[in-house]
Amino acid sequence: MSDYVSASAIKDLLTECPICTEHFDEARRTPRRMPCCVQSICQACLETYSKGLPTLSCPMCRHQHNLPGGVKSLPKEPIILRILDHLKIVKGLHLPCTNCSDGNPAMSRCDDCCVFLCQECLNAHKRLQSMRDHQTVSFDDMRERPVESFRRLHKCTQHHQPLQFYCHTCDQTVCVSCTVVEHDKGSGHNVVSVENAHESKAVENEDVLQRLDEKGIALEKAAKDLQKKCDGIKSSRSTAKDEINKAFTHLMEALQQRKTIMLSEVDRRSDEALKPTEEALDSTVTLLTKVKSSTEYTRQMRGKADKIEDLQVMGSSAASLNSILAETPKDVGFVRIGISFVSACFKKITSLMQIAGIVRVVSFSPAKSPDNVPLNKICNSITLDEGTLEQAAAAEYMNLEPFGGSGMYYADLEWDSSTASALATVSGSVVTNKMPLPPPPASSCRLQSNRHVLASTPLVVGKGQRIMCAMRVTFSVIKPEQKDKIIFDVAFTHSPIEANTSQPVGLSVTIVTCSNHDEYLCIKMYYNNECLSDNTLTPNNPDTSHTLDICFILDEAKNTIHVLAISHPRVVTKVPEVMFRDPLWLVMSSGLNRNTRVSCELLPKSAIDF
Repeated sequence: MSDYVSASAIKDLLTECPICTEHFDEARRTPRRMPCCVQSICQACLETYSKGLPTLSCPMCRHQHNLPGGVKSLPKEPIILRILDHLKIVKGLHLPCTNCSDGNPAMSRCDDCCVFLCQECLNAHKRLQSMRDHQTVSFDDMRERPVESFRRLHKCTQHHQPLQFYCHTCDQTVCVSCTVVEHDKGSGHNVVSVENAHESKAVENEDVLQRLDEKGIALEKAAKDLQKKCDGIKSSRSTAKDEINKAFTHLMEALQQRKTIMLSEVDRRSDEALKPTEEALDSTVTLLTKVKSSTEYTRQMRGKADKIEDLQVMGSSAASLNSILAETPKDVGFVRIGISFVSACFKKITSLMQIAGIVRVVSFSPAKSPDNVPLNKICNSITLDEGTLEQAAAAEYMNLEPFGGSGMYYADLEWDSSTASALATVSGSVVTNKMPLPPPPASSCRLQSNRHVLASTPLVVGKGQRIMCAMRVTFSVIKPEQKDKIIFDVAFTHSPIEANTSQPVGLSVTIVTCSNHDEYLCIKMYYNNECLSDNTLTPNNPDTSHTLDICFILDEAKNTIHVLAISHPRVVTKVPEVMFRDPLWLVMSSGLNRNTRVSCELLPKSAIDF
């Protein structure tokens, strides 16, 4: 971005270089005017930037200049040089005499000759007959005069005569000699007096300056708008990161919880298997101990006894030994047993993790307003980058489940809280027209059309596919609405817009207070703004809650969309000649919260029962 200076700093720029902020002078820091951005920069800075090359990138606006004659070929700024001279006089600094070569300090100035004069030259100036009428002013008197009264003598660099004329053909001031030679009127040059040229040029310049003022106002507004957009992008980035961290924290918590359950299950199942095995082991060890101790004791006793005693020992221990011999330990009934972990569904989970979450760029661009939207109201088209659509298509594919065994699939959709209007409350598959508390985080991705919500992914209907989805709408009217007021609206469209109206393109299903049916709430269906059906639903009674289950079947093979109100069998609509080339976005909106209560739940497959 170019580092242009503000208008409030111009007064300083008239005496200071805007690059190095050093004061201009007529020696090293001569002010040179840049033709690209009408700024004056000191010669020293320009030489630094040019690095001695015949090319120069303007330090202010980066415009490239070819300067075969170097930096010194850029024109000096005479106005700044004049202001510098005036400042030297006001501050009492040294100014050399213009007329003599001794460098004596000047004491006064001749307004007619525009030269500085030391005391000796002033005396000589006054003695000359041709200059006796010249007005000379002392520096003390000049300090009291404004800088505008301080002027320089402008002379032709070729003929050293005053510049009194202006050549419109060559766009430069010239002297009288120039008008005879290089700028002769007979050669087609348009030469006028400086006064006439100044008058006409001043009018042109004032017109340009006025248009520049207008452009400045427009650019200030554009800069504010762009800054707002930058802030919106930064805000949406922060919000997106927070949402990612929150979502994956919940996911990791769920995984950790599942891990804890699995480890606990391993312990439980292991304990169940260990208990009878350890009991059998204990039984076997106990019997083994009894066998060994009995046999060892009997043998020791018989080894010490005589025949009579031995017979007595054998007789007394025979029953016990036979009993031990007949005793059997507990049996577990298996050869071996173990606890294993099967990573069932891990491949599917891993695949899902590859597409878990979508980072998408949502762009809102000005669109042609539908007839029912005033020109001064918001109306923007909504677009997403192609990478997002590919991710969305993959995510939607993973969310399709076979339904009914007839080649139909059910789409398990969710509402997108990241783009939902700040006036709608979104929780997974449910959205209501209640004000969310606390308010959702700010983001430039949010729909500014009131109580509008997009689905998280579009429906991509493939070749020959039949896809179904359904929703449950619960609504009530707090106080009777005026006629033709929207209570609820849902649409499938490949060209979603951000506007406080129904979607003009695609299929729209609208619950409305109908002017065709007095005292009734009706359900109307439109395709590309053409009304397909208009059916009564229920009397328009206040504080009465109603529920309507709506099912959509998108049939690519027959290029049709079927709309069924499951709880209202009279409402069945077939939309023919539907093209499924582009992804279809599901867009929902509802009426004002102070007048209605509306919720819309995207139903899972398990909730559908035909």
